[in-house]
Amino acid sequence: MTTITKLKKPTPLPRHDMFVVVCLMTSEATAYTCLFPFVPFMVRTFDVDEENVGLYSGWIASSFMIGQLMTAFLWGWLSDRIGVRPVMLLGLGSTVVCTILFGFCMNLTQAIIARFTLGFLNGNVGVAKTFVGLITDETNEARAFGMMSVCWGAGSIIGPSIGGLLAQPANQFPDAFPPGSLFAVYPFLLPCLVTAMFPLVGFVFGLRYLSEPPRTGPPPQPPDPPPHVPLGPRIRSRANQPCA
Repeated sequence: MTTITKLKKPTPLPRHDMFVVVCLMTSEATAYTCLFPFVPFMVRTFDVDEENVGLYSGWIASSFMIGQLMTAFLWGWLSDRIGVRPVMLLGLGSTVVCTILFGFCMNLTQAIIARFTLGFLNGNVGVAKTFVGLITDETNEARAFGMMSVCWGAGSIIGPSIGGLLAQPANQFPDAFPPGSLFAVYPFLLPCLVTAMFPLVGFVFGLRYLSEPPRTGPPPQPPDPPPHVPLGPRIRSRANQPCA
């Protein structure tokens, strides 16, 4: 006899909350990867020795993850104390500010500090997974977590595309960006501004629609009752004890 298991109808995903998660994961990957195409050219503008361009490019690229590594557990702990909503909004807001500031960097120290601060103030990947776990159930959680992976992959494609297309616009599009214009003075600001639009949309939308999900756990279990020992064995046990 074949047993047929009746599947539950999937619960609809909360659209507003998932839109913020989509913006968060996409912007996280985009902000992380947007500098990869142009960071060696950026380092050359810092008047460093040519043989050190690769080294300093690695410093700038890795400083984001170093900062995130240092505070990942902190943001998870803080989200348990004050809620996941404020931590997610803080991460989105810091991504906007630090990404734009990176476009204004004029030396190596500024660039490393901007990227390190971006990672230090951004613990959204772990917190977002907690958030998704709280707003889903067993019928739709696989779909929600799958969307997060898709958004990270999409952001990893969008970020380098923006960085490669829009870096040094005065050289690529001299008619639109003449010498002396803002984007000629700061040749890597334009891709940073475009990249910052993703977390900005998530931040504004999250302020309006993102809600703190309830945290429900299993009901507390009553303590185990003490073992019951009949009176007779206890009397016999006392009687058999040797006298001092």
